[in-house]
Parts: sequence; C-alpha cells; structure tokens
Amino acid sequence: MTIRVTCSSCGKQIKAKDSSAGKKGKCPDCGGIIKIPDLQADEIYDAESTGEDDPFGFDDFDPNEGESIPSSKRKACPSCGEDIAKSASKCRFCGEIFDPALKAIARKEAKKNRKKDSAYIDEDMTTGDWVVAALCSGIGCIAGIVWMIQGKPKGGKMVLVSIGFAVLWNVITAAIRAMNQQ
Repeated sequence: MTIRVTCSSCGKQIKAKDSSAGKKGKCPDCGGIIKIPDLQADEIYDAESTGEDDPFGFDDFDPNEGESIPSSKRKACPSCGEDIAKSASKCRFCGEIFDPALKAIARKEAKKNRKKDSAYIDEDMTTGDWVVAALCSGIGCIAGIVWMIQGKPKGGKMVLVSIGFAVLWNVITAAIRAMNQQ
C-alpha cells in the first residue's frame, strides 16, 4: 500500500509506503520537509495493482531517519555545499539563485528596494545638514536644490530651512546695526 502526499513547498505529488505513515521526510525535488499523514482510506492506493513504481524514491524511506533523499536526484550547492535537488533553481540554505532569469528578476527587485531604502534614509535632514543650513545658508540652499533635482525628500526641507536661517541672520544683523547707530 502507498500513501499520496503533496509537498507544501513545491506542490509535487509524492508516494510513500504506508509504513511511513505519521513520519517526516524530505521532498526529493525541493528538499522541503513533508509530514506523511496517518493512513486514511482516500489517500491509500495499491501501487502493485496500478503497476506503478515509486518514482520519487520513497521506497528508500527509512522511518528511523525521518527523511528520504534519493542521492541520484541531489547535488551539492556550488555556493554553500549543502545537499539540494538537481533541478533546484535556488538553494534553500544560502539563497543562491542558479536560474539566470530568476537571478535577473532578483537583481531588479533588489535595485528597486535599494532605491526605496535610500529615499527613506534621505527623508530627514542630518545634524550636518542643519549646521550647513544655519551657518552657510547659501550653500545649504544650493545643496537643497541639488537634492530636489535628485528627487530626495529632504531637498525641499533644506531649501526652506536655509532660506529661513538666511532671513533670521539678516534680521539679527539689521538689529545689531540699528543698535550700533544709536
């Protein structure tokens, strides 16, 4: 008798011997952990009566080990050396991607995330930005305009703060001159 199991990681249909019921094993394709359910009438069929072999290697299943890894369908990951499926397009241990199309998609996604992260980092003015805006308002205003052109959110803040401090310093200077003239 054989139990049919579906791998929750890759969706592969796998057959296991009924002696493996209630045990855990590894999917021969993706290496994901599979819990082999207890015997239920609708999951059992007789492999001998259908004439099917066990193509997924669960005939090798050792209930004492708790996993099945047909060595003919496994390889070592070139990056980390862990045992993975030969058909794997990504290592489940180190995350290395082998498929060129998936690798290109992952690169684009990483680049998009990097842009989002840098925009978030550049959202608030740093202490140095405040010092430049307060003491060197002209330079702060120019830096703010450059950041606005680059699309950084702190550019507009820098321009406003620089103009504000420029006005403040002019008012203070005018007040000091007025006091000196009296």
